Amino acid sequence: MPSTAHTFLLLQTRTGTPKVTNKCGHCKSKLDFGKEFICCSDCSDPTIMDKNSKLGYCKSGADLTMQLKLQETFRWVAGPWMTCSSPCDGGIRYRDVACYGNLDDDTIKHYPVDDASCSADKMPARQEACNQQSCSDPEMTQSVNPKESGMSGWLVVLVVILGLSAAAGIAFTSYTYYVRRTSGTSGFVYVMMEAYS
Repeated sequence: MPSTAHTFLLLQTRTGTPKVTNKCGHCKSKLDFGKEFICCSDCSDPTIMDKNSKLGYCKSGADLTMQLKLQETFRWVAGPWMTCSSPCDGGIRYRDVACYGNLDDDTIKHYPVDDASCSADKMPARQEACNQQSCSDPEMTQSVNPKESGMSGWLVVLVVILGLSAAAGIAFTSYTYYVRRTSGTSGFVYVMMEAYS
């Protein structure tokens, strides 16, 4: 009987629980365990034998490592109130309200996420009633200022200057017309051309 030679390659592996590190972020071969990533220190494929205790090994013989994920928190961010829809007798004003996520890492700014990520109970109001006083109230009619009516000071000055300029132009044109009409000579001018005579 011919004998067959069998060659076995024995891999030396270190079985154990992963060591905490911050090197899994750059590895493509990593396992996602919700709050942490598990990887091999040389970025080879990790093998996990027990998911609860995270007991496993790296086939390459490298150390099994674990990196905690940054904790993400969510909060509502409310913008400034917009102008009320009515100056009196009740109106409504609105503002933007959005849910933003934030990581424990201070170098990463907050970012917009779906509103379902934030608690609906803690959501600030997006609209509210405003200017509930009556328009017929005497105090209300006296308290209206140019900014509330929409006319700013420079706009009023511009309108006055344009009005005075228009009045001056009309006066000058009228005076010129009057002077021409009341001067002694008639307004006809005859042009004689020798070529046509």
